[in-house]
Formats: sequence, C-alpha cells, structure tokens
Amino acid sequence: MAKKTLGRKARPKAKAAKVAPKKRTVELTDSDRDLVLRLAERTSLLPAEIVERALAGYAAAVAPGMPLHPPPAPKGKKGARPMEKLFLSVDGKPEIEIDGTEFVIGSGEGVDLRLDLPLISPRHARILWRDGRHLFEDLKSARGSYQRGQPVDVRFIETGDEIDLGGFLPVRFRLE
Repeated sequence: MAKKTLGRKARPKAKAAKVAPKKRTVELTDSDRDLVLRLAERTSLLPAEIVERALAGYAAAVAPGMPLHPPPAPKGKKGARPMEKLFLSVDGKPEIEIDGTEFVIGSGEGVDLRLDLPLISPRHARILWRDGRHLFEDLKSARGSYQRGQPVDVRFIETGDEIDLGGFLPVRFRLE
C-alpha cells in the first residue's frame, strides 16, 4: 500500500534575514561611572573622551604601536577584508609564507615554525589574523621579543617590521 499524506503544499522557505554582527558592550560599575562623571566635571571633557583617553593610555603602556581603533575593513563580497599575504624571514633565511589565522613560532614540538635554539621558548610567539590585519603576539616567552630594542607584547605587523625573538634572532616581515 502506498503511504498517504495530507494535501498540504510545502511553504516556500523564507529568505534568511541578515543579522548584524553582535557588538560587544562593556558595562561600567556604578563606582566607575561615578569616577568618569567626576573627571568629566573637573576637566570639562565629555565622559566618552575621558574613557577614550584612559584606553589610549592603557593601550600605549601595554601594547605600544597598536592603534586604538583599527582601520575599517573595505567592503567586499561579505564585508570582510581579504587576507593579505604575509611572508617572514628568520635571520636572513628564505621567506616563509604565513597562511591561516594562527601561526606559532618556538623551539617546542607542535609549533608551525620550529627554531631549534635553546634561548627561544617552546611557544615563543604567534602571528594572528585579527580585525583584518596580521598581529604579532609574544606568548610570555622567557627572553621576550623586541623591536628596535623595545619590548613587544602585541602589535600589528607592517611591511618591513623586524622583531628580534629573545633579543637576538631577527624576524623580518613583508606583506603583499
């Protein structure tokens, strides 16, 4: 026997509504809000300017060279900025192309670029794709990472940047 069904017509599928990306918000505690308002009264600045200046000072202290506001991503097919090609050269050796959203450099097993040197931490640093740009991050390595003699924790990568791993091993970056 053939199976019988009710004579309902299938409804056409509704088009998926475009969902705006979620904006992350930060809630201030009452005491923090009170402090911002008191500073605004004392300095004649808007509360938003007080917060902006505080964040700029913190960013300059913790991540020198990282802009407070990343440049807007140009609109493409999906509104995302296309990933630029990133190449790195360690100690003048041939360039390696970095592809993917995370690339780990270190002396340990399981990293993307293994440097068999005792002064390089097992997971020394990584390169991330964030906010439409490549980002260098030192992973709390024992000897640190430096650019022009200054410690680097986190910074966006520009063409021609050179960061010394452990203070002695130069890594040069090129964007294409």
